[in-house]
Amino acid sequence: MAKSDLIGAAIEFVDWEKPWTFYSAVLNHLSLESDNRAALEHVWAEACRPEYWRDADISKCCDACDHGLRNGFSWLPDDARAQFVRAASFQWK
Repeated sequence: MAKSDLIGAAIEFVDWEKPWTFYSAVLNHLSLESDNRAALEHVWAEACRPEYWRDADISKCCDACDHGLRNGFSWLPDDARAQFVRAASFQWK
């Protein structure tokens, strides 16, 4: 499965004034038939796991999320993974 479209769409997101649009913006960049849509759902579900976001210290939460994504999706480069962590952190604020 080519994941470059998903990675590119995640990295290209810059509208952090509206972080709640991250998932839909990335999804809209992927083709309808794309296996990347399923990969996006899996990565997003992992990034938003409640156990990552239970600590009062947001930096610890972000570290836990980053660790989970790094272990579960080794193909996700650092800059794309950081985008998912950042977007998920806004979900839990």
